[in-house]
Amino acid sequence: MTNEALGNIGVPLAWLAGLDDLPAPGALPGAFGDSYLYRYNPVYRSIRDAALNLGYVFSSADTPLWRDYQSMSLLVLHRILTDRIIPYSDTATTVRRVLEANPRTFFSPRFFVANLKPNRAFHESAHCVAHSVLDRMCKELRSVEPCDSRRFVLESIFAESFANTVEYLGSARRHMPISDAVFYTLNSYYWPGRKRAKLVNDTAIEVGAERLFGLVFFSYFEANLTAQPMTDSTCNRIAQAADCVLGQIPIAKKIAATCFTLNIGFRENATPAYFEFHGRDKELRWLSEAGWLDAEENRRFARALCQTLWEASGRV
Repeated sequence: MTNEALGNIGVPLAWLAGLDDLPAPGALPGAFGDSYLYRYNPVYRSIRDAALNLGYVFSSADTPLWRDYQSMSLLVLHRILTDRIIPYSDTATTVRRVLEANPRTFFSPRFFVANLKPNRAFHESAHCVAHSVLDRMCKELRSVEPCDSRRFVLESIFAESFANTVEYLGSARRHMPISDAVFYTLNSYYWPGRKRAKLVNDTAIEVGAERLFGLVFFSYFEANLTAQPMTDSTCNRIAQAADCVLGQIPIAKKIAATCFTLNIGFRENATPAYFEFHGRDKELRWLSEAGWLDAEENRRFARALCQTLWEASGRV
């Protein structure tokens, strides 16, 4: 773990469990930390509510989808979107059993998050929201990219970038440091960090929440296309897509640099494997080399998509 809040000082497990024992209409009481995050993290709550409003359901039932998701989650996304069921693990029951065995259990947060299985319902929910938005904008996307196979890659990268964006922004929302760190890390691919929170808050003040969202979204769009480090030309493309003025380029570069720390193993291996599984590896290579956001027509669509995603996520 690299999260500075996840130290080695023991905290009472019963205290953490008590913080999560807060019923909420859209929360998943079976996912440890979910009720806490739904109550106190507005980004997390907005994505959950958006997925529920779209008709998606969440299930920890032992089904073929649930089992396949536990074994190889990357390759069942299309089934989640088709079945409209988002699987998760009932980690809260495990925590209750641990407490029943020893009510005075103490764990360091670092040890705890390394040993309790994380849930990714937040990330998958964002994919579902993006899928719905892209489906509504299919005519517009088809006009800028008529090739079906290339459009499949574009839609997938846009959806993944949206999921990255809301997790990134959600990680900057603070309620209580230790519980935020434990619960967010157990329910997201990201961890809360003071430096990221400060950068996000400072950027929102300087350029506004919507442009911040755009900078993060377009940064992840570029980062998801390559395992290479960010270049000046990439940063300029991101800033232009986010409609930044000249004086905002330095802050755009700071945001983009943090987004380009996206897990290198995922960028080098998981992304190519996903598109190879779907027979779209050539199209991925094309998109990674195309400088897609350089074209004004493409930027217009991407900006419209970005604004719609921002609104769909509650203008986080």
